Formats: sequence, structure tokens, C-alpha cells
Amino acid sequence: MPARRKVNNIFKNFKKFFLNISNLQIILITYLVVVLLGTCFLLLPISQKPGVNISFIDILFTVASAFSDTGLTTRVTVETWTDFGQAVIAILILIGGIGIFALKVWIINVIFRKSISITSRNILEKERSSSKTSDLKKTIKISVTFLFITILVATFILWLIFYFEKGNFILQEVSDKEGVIKVRDFSQYDPHGNVLLSFKAAVFHSISAINNAGFDILSDASLSPYYSVYSIQIVFIILLVIGGVGFPVIYDVLQYISHKIRKRTDFHFSLFTKISCVSYLLVFLTGLILTFIFELTNSNPMNLWNNNNPELGSKGDRIMCMVFHVFSTRNAGFTTLDTNITTFLDSTLIIFAIMMFIGSAPSSTAGGIRTTTLAIIIVAIWNRIRGINEVRMFRRKISQDNVFSSFIVLAISIFIILLSSLICFTSLDTMWGSASSKELTFADIFYDVCSAFGTTGLSTGLTSSLNTGSKLTLILTMFIGQLGISSTILVWRKNNFKNNYSYIEEDIIIG
Repeated sequence: MPARRKVNNIFKNFKKFFLNISNLQIILITYLVVVLLGTCFLLLPISQKPGVNISFIDILFTVASAFSDTGLTTRVTVETWTDFGQAVIAILILIGGIGIFALKVWIINVIFRKSISITSRNILEKERSSSKTSDLKKTIKISVTFLFITILVATFILWLIFYFEKGNFILQEVSDKEGVIKVRDFSQYDPHGNVLLSFKAAVFHSISAINNAGFDILSDASLSPYYSVYSIQIVFIILLVIGGVGFPVIYDVLQYISHKIRKRTDFHFSLFTKISCVSYLLVFLTGLILTFIFELTNSNPMNLWNNNNPELGSKGDRIMCMVFHVFSTRNAGFTTLDTNITTFLDSTLIIFAIMMFIGSAPSSTAGGIRTTTLAIIIVAIWNRIRGINEVRMFRRKISQDNVFSSFIVLAISIFIILLSSLICFTSLDTMWGSASSKELTFADIFYDVCSAFGTTGLSTGLTSSLNTGSKLTLILTMFIGQLGISSTILVWRKNNFKNNYSYIEEDIIIG
């Protein structure tokens, strides 16, 4: 009897837990289950190439990076995973970028033509950070359909480009003192003239680019074999922007085009679209201007602009490289610069890190604090300086709750970045790791941590040298960046009726 009573109590506790579980907790648990399933698939021998010896923590890191649409890797994707393993990664990227519950709603509503339950709608609202539940189903339906159409179109275009364009897959590794020390040959992965290989590359990179994932199956240096091929870079930039602006913006733009075609004038962009697009553009332009200032005016003979290595091409190629990387910091993770040849200045890396920390729009594939959060904080500070106690944008007042939440998100995000950076310092050879303390600076570590938090994927090469504790830290950082600070905090929140009272207010001196 005692044993049966104990079993009954366990079942009652499980039942109580599932009955009281919140929508955010459902999302969190579902995400964890997907990561575990993805890890199980990549553990299979069919996923790994013969002779590959990869640890469980590296597999978990890869799955977390793919599902969070980050792109940071501890192993070279094309050399580690078979076609099946690469397909698993592509699927994780897709469901992580669009959203599990968004995909579920799209499949039920578009393919099977059935309505969704109120519970599913509420969960979707939390997953996509939407406040307009009434338009949510229509937004998902139209936006996800548009994304899939864009993937198909981009796949066809990239298929042609990969097939006809000849990339440089013989990559050099250069030492500042000794010159060329070895050649890395990735010509076996060159899709030029190969119908099947170019098609596979087109499908994988279309999914990876539109979801701002940063994974590639070309080499160990991302898109660097196509450093001088502008057509590929332009296609990628278009996909990165579409994936980074968010579902509400995509929906608004498509509705605007529809109204223009029908010659109707009763359309107005939502406040979210206005703030998101303006802040996205301003962050990009600010980053681009600062990058040009730092890179074009310095006298360092080894940096991108002044380096005499012929692999870096013309001045036009170098400017395009800078432009592409500024776009890539908006959560993309692709690079056209082989860091074994040269890299950007530390000052430029800090600018890139800050841009990755900011991220792109909510309800998108982006991580970071999000552009709308930054916009509210900047306007709030500026208005406070001018003696205005309200935050007003585009003739609308932003609620005090939104303003307060924005500052909370910023504070917690800075704390996470600093803590994660300190933990990653343990990977240096001066502590408990193998990463060279002579080659890696604070800017390199800060850069990779911001990349993880912003789910971007750009790296200075640090991730391959991380110890287990640092890898677990970045996995958690990527997960928080994917789910969002607000959702990460709210998932643990409980209603505490004991605190429904207030004390007498008193001012204190602050900084």
C-alpha cells in the first residue's frame, strides 16, 4: 500500500505540474526536447562522416547553435557531417528560425485548412512576442508562406550561381612573421559545374541565410571562397534582411503592396513596423560609418584595408567585404573574410560585437536585446534629458511598462555578456584551457560571446578552443538569445498575492 500511495502521489504531482504549466514554460520545455532530439540524431553514425571523432558536448553545441540560428561551431560542418547530418542541421535551423508553434499553426491553417485552438494561439503569441492576438494567425499565415516562397526562389537563383560561378576553394593560411605556412584544400566541396552539389548548397544556404543562421557547407571559412563574387553576397544580404525584420514587418509590407496594387489609400504601417525598420536602418548605418572610419583611416599594414595580400582583391572587394560584414552582424553569421589571412581591427570587432548584442527585430530569427528595445531606451534617455517624462514615438505614447522592461532587458543582457565573457576566459592557456592567450584578446572573447547572445555566429576562431564549461556557457547564452530575455525572465514568474501592497515612497540620491 505505501508503495502504491507513493506512485499515486508522483502521478498527482506530475498532473499538478502539467495543469499549472504556463505557455512560456511549454515553449521552453518544447525547445529543450527539440534540442535533445536533434542531439540524438547527430549522435547516429549515419550523421557523422567516417573517421570523425566528436564529443557529446560538441554535438550538443552544434544542435543548440543550429536550433538557435546562431552558426557558431566547434567543428567544420562540411568536414564533420554527412548529407543526412547536414539535413538534420538544416531542419533545426528552419524550425528554430520560424518557430515550432508558428510552423504548427501554418501547417494546420494553410495545409489542412483547420482553425487553431485558443491555447495554441496564446502559445504562439508568446513564442513570436506578439501583442496583437487578433491579427496573429493572419500574420503567421502570410509571413511564413512568403518566407517559404522566398526560400524556393533563392534556392533557384543560388543554384544557378553556385553552378556557374567558380569560387576559390584553395585557401591559404598566413602567419604574420613566417608568411604562408599551409594550404587548405576544399575543392572537393566546390559546387561549380556539379548539378547535385550546387543544388544541395543552394537549398542549405537559402534556409541558413533567411533564418540568419550562419551555417555553411562550403569550407572552414564560411563564404570566403566567394570573396569577390558579388552576386552571391547580394542574394545573401537580401535573405538576411528579410529574415531579420520580423513577421509583423513582412506582413505590413505585403499588405502595403497589396493596397497599392488595388489602388487603396486606407493603409497605415503599424507602430512596430515603423520603429523596427527605422532602428534597423540606423543601427546598420551607424555601424557602417564607424567601420569605414576605423578601417579606412588606420595605418596598420596587416589589417584588411592596408594588407598587400593579393587574396584580398581590389579596394572595391574590401569595401564590399566591410558592407557585407555589417549586414552580417544583424544576426546573420556569414563571413567572406578568411581570418587566417587577415582580420578587422579590435576597434571594429567591438563595433561588430555591439551590433550583434543589439540584434534585429522581435518576432524574427534574431537574438540580442532587439532593435525596438534599443529604440525605446534611446528615446527615453533623450526625452529625460529634455525634461519630457513620456516616451513618444511616431505620435504614439509608449507605456511605462514597456520602457521599464526595456531597461531591465538591457541590464540583464549586459550582466549575461560580462559573466559569459569571464567564464570563457577560463579557456585561455593561462588558466584551464588551450586557447592561446597571446593570440586572443578581450575583444575576441567579447566578440564571440556577443555573437552567441545575438545568435549571430560570427567568430574569431575561439569556439574550437573552448573548454567544456565555456561551451556550456555559450549554449545557455545562445538559448537565452533565441528565447529572449523577457521570456527567460517571465518563464519563472509566479503570481505572488502576498506582495499586493505598497510602502511609503521616499526619494534617495542616485548617480
